[in-house]
Amino acid sequence: MSDRVSPSGIALGRQAGLMRMQSDLAVLTAEMSSGRKADPARSLGVGASLLYKLYGDVQQGEAIKNATSLAGERLKTMQTAMTSIGDLMDQMSPEILKVDQLKDNGYTIIASHAKEVLGSLTDLLNAHWDGQNIFGGTDTSKPPVADSAALAAWASGQLTTAVTAAGAPLDATQTTTMLAGFDAMFANVQRDATGTTSFYGLVYVSTSRTAMNGSTDPESDANSLVRIGAGETLSYNVRADNDTFKNAYEALSMLTLLDAPDTSLSEEARTAILDKAGDLMRTARAQLTVVAGVLGTKQQRLQNVADIQDRAVSAATAQINDLEASDYYTVSDRISQLQLQLQATYSITARLADLSFVNYL
Repeated sequence: MSDRVSPSGIALGRQAGLMRMQSDLAVLTAEMSSGRKADPARSLGVGASLLYKLYGDVQQGEAIKNATSLAGERLKTMQTAMTSIGDLMDQMSPEILKVDQLKDNGYTIIASHAKEVLGSLTDLLNAHWDGQNIFGGTDTSKPPVADSAALAAWASGQLTTAVTAAGAPLDATQTTTMLAGFDAMFANVQRDATGTTSFYGLVYVSTSRTAMNGSTDPESDANSLVRIGAGETLSYNVRADNDTFKNAYEALSMLTLLDAPDTSLSEEARTAILDKAGDLMRTARAQLTVVAGVLGTKQQRLQNVADIQDRAVSAATAQINDLEASDYYTVSDRISQLQLQLQATYSITARLADLSFVNYL
């Protein structure tokens, strides 16, 4: 019994070898063209886990960078709005102080200006960015502040009630009593849907508050959060019910009464209103400076986080590029070897094709 090699088996093996070399050559040519390995994980072997980790780091870094960037833009918009609010407060303070210089129409001018500023303040606190109402806390779906006309109407109603009860123009004492009602309304932490006894309902309509302060309303004072790292968040809390805005609203609502006729307010009553409103506005301005400063600190931290993440993503991307980059000289040498092997194989195949029984004889 004798063994022999099947000619068809040799042909099939040679064909498989040719196909494998052609495939390897195509892959190497693509790597040469792109400068990157076709299958870096395979070439790294057990070190492929590092590559996967780097890709995970890049994805996480990009997500955090995008989140901090968006939050930073939101805080920037808030700062811009608060700068404008500060300008409004600065406009009102001199008006309050120079009423004597305006003579007979001074009170009317202040009342008119107060109504305009009241509307502007509301517009600024209802500012939105990227489809979100930025001063509404976590309740960003709707404007947090109601139309300013409602507050002005409420203030006018308080004056009418007080004058009716007094049966004469209010004096300083009666005016002080009336203004205590303003204090009570702005201090009431329970929401009043009728909009008659509480700042929450008459002015502030968002369900996300700066602080609950003992309110039993089913609302929240949870801070707005931004993810700045693995398991780490940054919180901020500037909403339209902040005390600085409350004080500004109360001061402006009082000032809108100054254009009331002499049958409603005496000169002493107007002075009492100016004094009370002036104190509130100065307090609001000082508070606004603090709020803006705290928010500025948050902005700076967000920027620092964004910068750190940007550098981390760049470093991880550079490592990935190093791991995935093909070695030009190694690939070039391998291509040359495969081309020689293919040429040799083609040559042998051609010579074998010329063999025949006739030539053998």
